[in-house]
Amino acid sequence: MISWPSAMLNGPTDGALDLINPAWIQMTESSLFLGQMMQWLPAWVTPIWLIAVGLTLGAVACLVIFGSLSILSYIPGLGTLADSPRRGTIASLVLGGVLGVGLCVLYVPQAEEFASSLYLPMLCIGLLLGFGAVYGVWHRTRSEWTQMATEGVIPYLLGVAGLFALIGLGCTPLVSDTNVFLESISQVQLIGDGTVQETVEIDAMPTDIDADASPFIPANIVYNLRNAASLTIESDRTILLADSADTSKFSRSPFRVNAGESVSYRYENRDTPPIPGDSTRLHIQNREIDPAKVVFTFTYIPKIPEASSIVAIAIVFFLTITGLIAFRQAAPRVWALALSTAKNEMAQPLYLLLLALGMFGVLLFGIYPFNTLGDDIRLLKDSGVTLIMVLGMLQAVWSAGTSVSEEIEGRTALTVLSKPVSRRSFILGKYAGIMLSVLVLFVILGAILTVVISYKPIYDARETTRAVTTWQMGHEEIMTTIPVLALYFMETMAIGAVAVALATRLPLLANFVTCFVVYVIGNLTSPLVASTQGNNELVGFVGNLIAVVVPNLNVFNVQAAVDAGNPIPFIYLAGAFNYLLCFAIAIWMLAMLLFEDRDLA
Repeated sequence: MISWPSAMLNGPTDGALDLINPAWIQMTESSLFLGQMMQWLPAWVTPIWLIAVGLTLGAVACLVIFGSLSILSYIPGLGTLADSPRRGTIASLVLGGVLGVGLCVLYVPQAEEFASSLYLPMLCIGLLLGFGAVYGVWHRTRSEWTQMATEGVIPYLLGVAGLFALIGLGCTPLVSDTNVFLESISQVQLIGDGTVQETVEIDAMPTDIDADASPFIPANIVYNLRNAASLTIESDRTILLADSADTSKFSRSPFRVNAGESVSYRYENRDTPPIPGDSTRLHIQNREIDPAKVVFTFTYIPKIPEASSIVAIAIVFFLTITGLIAFRQAAPRVWALALSTAKNEMAQPLYLLLLALGMFGVLLFGIYPFNTLGDDIRLLKDSGVTLIMVLGMLQAVWSAGTSVSEEIEGRTALTVLSKPVSRRSFILGKYAGIMLSVLVLFVILGAILTVVISYKPIYDARETTRAVTTWQMGHEEIMTTIPVLALYFMETMAIGAVAVALATRLPLLANFVTCFVVYVIGNLTSPLVASTQGNNELVGFVGNLIAVVVPNLNVFNVQAAVDAGNPIPFIYLAGAFNYLLCFAIAIWMLAMLLFEDRDLA
């Protein structure tokens, strides 16, 4: 028990404060600081932990699936299927086409009026999985796993993901209800929106008995009421829902549903459910002389809805690694050029400078007071993703000039093309290498931005002496930022394609100026076309001509949605991907025309 000096009890007097042990004061201040930190630290690290779990699951999926394919490579015929490039490509296309059609059948009907936007992305994912499976079972792939994990950009991507996962999983003791999170992962619906319909038909009530004496018939449906967020019951006849066929064994009063009535139940309202929790105990009594048709509509969502982001991140990680492996094994010459280009560009001082500027800018935006009366988080997101995009575009255009233009002017390209490398492979390899280096830039800066965004709501709350925010706020802000980063990377890919095509004819400075003009006009294409409506035919023709020649970069610009705090739906990403793919193919054909007759000697 501590005995307090009287001088301390009576208030501060001369020499009274000298009686306090400085070490005790320091210990008390440290305890207060730790206590305050433990109030907001879980809210900061929980979204990071969710992403870390997703990355870990994605890595486990890669190990399990490609490990299984490596075992299958010992089967005669499978391991040597890709020894012939022609045979491997045909097998990959056939398998990928089947998988793509299957994905279209599963997911396109869910898009309803936007179904057409999903066909191309689903087919591309199917082809990616097809190439990954065929070349994953190749015997050469089995013997080159170590080499693949240590070459090119793959170590950087795996390193960023591994460090993020290590930090996130290291914060597991600070995350509450981790078991509930892990249980919610198994409840995520990969197919459909979680809505399940069960239809039960009950025979008519016998005419020779009273309605109360009508039998209770087993429903014979399977459901999990504990995981159902909502339930709707519709019947064309008046029925009773009970938990037993014997009235003497009822543990609850039967629930009545009138003919034509729709009964709704939501778990969040904490009401008594109209049906028993055990699906085997559900019995239905038809109280009319006509057969009854009862429709049960269950909507299942995970206990923690945010767990769906874990599955999404795991799928994206798996598809990314699969794409890199398939690219390396299916197109070795193009991959070799891309690998050389990426390594060379990432070793340049400019790349390191842009990376350092990006880190400094993102961290600065995290603590900079935007003075927006509560909307600082939106300006942080807008400023952060825009900065990353600008740095990525600078890197792409600069790399196109130094890697393509200077190699052509310096006759280095002639040496490369003297080997069994076509001009088509040269352009594709250069573009792929440039975009891989930009991808690493996006991933590193995006990871830092994610951590900063997770902390920003807490920082703002502490600065304004508001209550500590919940982890759901930081998670929501992160999940609305990742699609924006994906769209801005697509925009960078479009500008990079233009830069590579122009680099076959223009020097670096002219390429920079042209790409800048394309970027400005591309972001003004939609307003420009809209402004020509109602004008004379010549003005309208010029506006539409610009819209055809210059890429419509407004497709990737979602600044208005970011400022309004609106999430970017997946279907919009699919539409933007469709536009990017068509535009990239058109630019590649233009690059071939510009480069095919270019004199390299």
